[in-house]
Amino acid sequence: MFTAEERRNYIGGSDIAAILGMSRWKTPLKLWLEKTGEVEPDDLSENEAVQLGIELEDFVAQKFARENNKKVRKTSQMYVHKKHPFMVAHIDRLIAGADEILECKTCASYKQDEWEEDKIPQEYILQVIWYLGITGKKTGYIAVLIGGQKFKSKPIKFDKNLFDLMVESAKEFWECVQTKTMPAITVQDKPILIKAFPNQNDEYIEKQEMEEKIIKLQRIKKGIKLLEDKKDVLETELKAVINENCGLLTQNYKVSWKLETKTCIDTKQFNKFKKYSSFVQRYCYEQKTRKLYVSQNKKKAA
Repeated sequence: MFTAEERRNYIGGSDIAAILGMSRWKTPLKLWLEKTGEVEPDDLSENEAVQLGIELEDFVAQKFARENNKKVRKTSQMYVHKKHPFMVAHIDRLIAGADEILECKTCASYKQDEWEEDKIPQEYILQVIWYLGITGKKTGYIAVLIGGQKFKSKPIKFDKNLFDLMVESAKEFWECVQTKTMPAITVQDKPILIKAFPNQNDEYIEKQEMEEKIIKLQRIKKGIKLLEDKKDVLETELKAVINENCGLLTQNYKVSWKLETKTCIDTKQFNKFKKYSSFVQRYCYEQKTRKLYVSQNKKKAA
């Protein structure tokens, strides 16, 4: 396993989907923040699924070898692109006596639809093509254990045109990392914008071209508020009709209003007693955030 500090120094197979904007888990901005050291990568050391995946890797490799009558060999070598040393590949297994590699995966049973027939998750296809291009191999196999009960393996042929596109995209991204130039922000970046811009000063910038977008935003927010008010009215009417019953039925719908109980901590009551306050504070933490406010510019209006 390579440390987060080591991974900042190169682009690997698990990065390329994010660079191309084709990852379900990471955007180009989030990857850029990690590579520039602005944020730490998600800590997966306590993630049981990840740990089990690592422990089951050898089982998946040996299962693949038996089912396909092949011999596999684990390698710790880090393969490096001939022209671009920041592009690297860490492969799971080499297939002996062939120009082939093996990538081992595990996934939960609810993800089995992603592997039906000839389907392979796109992040893994890109990962294998990346490895093939850097190692010079011609074929890569994906072997996956699904829910601990189903095993599949599928071949992926090297695609030179796709790899060339990856290389160009990786070069552009790495230039952004080296020059600390932030990549384009997308709507998927909303949760991490506070990490990209954690601080603020007291200045306001002039951006007249944003006026139309602000107007649209205010109209949308007003429309959402009207819809929420209507939703509250309808929900209240339904609850009043249900009364003490479990719910109501119509020809096409079943509406339930069920009693649920949850456990909460009353921190105000805890803080009344000094002997408990230190206990509460031990499990409290501050989280920095920035909230977007829109109001009428009174100076301009006057």
